[in-house]
Amino acid sequence: MVKEKHFTDETALAKSSELARTMAASPSIDLLQTYLTQLELEILNLLLLWQTDLAQKYIENVIQTVYIFDRAATVLEKMDEAEIREAEGTKISQIEDTEISPFLIEFVKQFDSYKAECQFAPRDSIFAAQQIKDKYFTPDDKMPVEKKRLTLVTEINKIVPKPLAIPSHRAISNALLNLEAQSYTRRKRVRTKILWNVDPNLLQMRMERHKQIIDEFVKLKNESKESTKEERERDAMTILYNKYSPALLEFLGIEYWKYLTDKEPVSLVLRYAEDLKRLTRY
Repeated sequence: MVKEKHFTDETALAKSSELARTMAASPSIDLLQTYLTQLELEILNLLLLWQTDLAQKYIENVIQTVYIFDRAATVLEKMDEAEIREAEGTKISQIEDTEISPFLIEFVKQFDSYKAECQFAPRDSIFAAQQIKDKYFTPDDKMPVEKKRLTLVTEINKIVPKPLAIPSHRAISNALLNLEAQSYTRRKRVRTKILWNVDPNLLQMRMERHKQIIDEFVKLKNESKESTKEERERDAMTILYNKYSPALLEFLGIEYWKYLTDKEPVSLVLRYAEDLKRLTRY
């Protein structure tokens, strides 16, 4: 069963007459994903996942890392192209005059192997995960962890098409400022750190819209003609998935992929949330 999340006391205190008027138009939240960029949505999903103050550096680390995970598949395709070209006499690991670094090649191979083991041999994936964590997301005598991540970012951005480039520090900072300007996020400074969280008004709107869709889910489930509980829930979630965009359902905390097992989250933060836990120290 889909469950409502509990919201912070700070959110509860945010109930005001102005907020009540905003809540009356809560379906307008459905339009968020139409005018926010993917990066802005990823940042909001990260803040909503934790629902606490997050340091700007932490946000940057996580956002860049989930993009690294996602772009690994694109780099793997490029590596396959390189092998074909090598067989045809082209220099190995060189694509369009851009050489793929050994550091990136090894990461992509290990990450691809790890994802395959997660699917087909979960027990074996534990060792593969630890190898990746130690080599790429843990500092050592040769390289600090920050440099390791930024090296992967730089090397991937040399290869992938520009629209698939991993967001830079500046891009992430600008996205946070844009979200703040639209009253979706708030920031505060604690000593030398800048901390960000979701604006309580947006949290309240999200909670209200979440409840509306959960009520719709329950209604559809009860109306379903399927014979088992699991089939009725899947039937109801299929209707919601086709009616609303996956990005909206994710933003509202509706985990449709737990019912529609052939789907995965559109949001990279949600898609790779478990990998973040296993492969990094974030």
